[in-house]
Amino acid sequence: MGLDAVVHCDCFERGRLRTPPRPEWGVRVDEECGRSPTTSHLDEQMAFDAWNSTACEHEDGLLLHHRLGNIALIALLRMLLNPHADRLPVIVKKIIYSGTHAGDFLSLEAVEQLALEIEFLAGVHDEDRRNEKFIRHFERQLRELVDCSRKVGKPIVF
Repeated sequence: MGLDAVVHCDCFERGRLRTPPRPEWGVRVDEECGRSPTTSHLDEQMAFDAWNSTACEHEDGLLLHHRLGNIALIALLRMLLNPHADRLPVIVKKIIYSGTHAGDFLSLEAVEQLALEIEFLAGVHDEDRRNEKFIRHFERQLRELVDCSRKVGKPIVF
């Protein structure tokens, strides 16, 4: 178990699919800005899933995917960053509050707040070399997620 973060591509919206979806799937952009079917038929949902995995150049429609860490690493980051929670509210309360949360996302407004928090995070250091390495890697991942989210105007999804 662990925590992953993704940004969905915009190939569906921009008409850059390799093959179009079948009309009976009722493909739409969901609240996380990913491609989803509206059909309730299991066979059609399974066909959609097979199509979605190769519908564009981005596997499963994911423009960027980062494994932020397993449950233990996220707990360590939470312990290291909790003393700075007042300056890192999005990071502490919306990202690393749990090492296994899923199905939630950062709105574009929260992504902008995260961008500001990353600048503060850049000044947070730990004397333990291993912990410092974990913080810097996490910082790089967050920067890439923010940059990608801004590029396509889509939320960061967990």
